Amino acid sequence: MSKECTIEWGGDGCAKICGPLTFESVPALFSQVEQKLEAGVLAERIDLEGISRTDSAGLALLLEWQARQIAGGKPLLIKNAPSSLMRLAQLCEATETLQLSRGEGG
Repeated sequence: MSKECTIEWGGDGCAKICGPLTFESVPALFSQVEQKLEAGVLAERIDLEGISRTDSAGLALLLEWQARQIAGGKPLLIKNAPSSLMRLAQLCEATETLQLSRGEGG
């Protein structure tokens, strides 16, 4: 299984994450997110439909991203969250903080 995870930054304000959102992939993704935020690029939505698996590092990345977006005045809507991420967020009581959505709506 590939350890690579990618973010596609759409011009429509939606960032799409594809691949495993895990301890192995999060450091590189965090660097990408940090560069975008430093450049003033604030997403409106994150689409997780392409996530193949996730763990607590993926949850931590999303929490950090959400916190920085809120500080910039533009919170994220995270859509198409996989059930494994939903369970982890519920366990950590982070579902509302992350504004997670299982479907397209929001």
